Amino acid sequence: MPSSDIMLDMETLAVSPNATILTIGAQGFDPFSDIFTEDTYYERIDLDSQEGRDVDDSTVEWWGKQSEEAQAEAFGEDNRIPLKDALEKLTPILWKAERIWANGTTFDIVILENAYRSCGLNLPWQFWQVMDARTVYKMQGQRASLGNNHNALEDCVKQIDMLQECLKNLGVTKLS
Repeated sequence: MPSSDIMLDMETLAVSPNATILTIGAQGFDPFSDIFTEDTYYERIDLDSQEGRDVDDSTVEWWGKQSEEAQAEAFGEDNRIPLKDALEKLTPILWKAERIWANGTTFDIVILENAYRSCGLNLPWQFWQVMDARTVYKMQGQRASLGNNHNALEDCVKQIDMLQECLKNLGVTKLS
């Protein structure tokens, strides 16, 4: 039985579906309260385990313009695990999610789907479970600003806060 919604965020070295993944963050939450579930996930991914995945020069250049803190978190060598291991650890969290949210439906979800397939793993969600938080933000009639620090888990929390605020302001009390 699904237990919560999940917000997903990733940091990558390209913007293509086959992007090399630096970090993956996911956080379980209730869209209509301040409750975060115990479903918290954050992994730094071993770059050597992603041979053949894309690295885009313009994305690497963009990373060079980010804060030292963001660069250290994204590129530090400590505590990295192979991509397949990271996905296998993420799978149980995604399987029990009722909805999987991301900022847009053409970046994080597409890259994650490509990663699962490239590792020979089944997708732990159905296409109809994927939700776009950015669209909800824009329904409020204002441009949402995350103030990204590019830590995938911290960005998930910020995105959840914005989504919950937007749903409340829009008077949404139920998602089907």
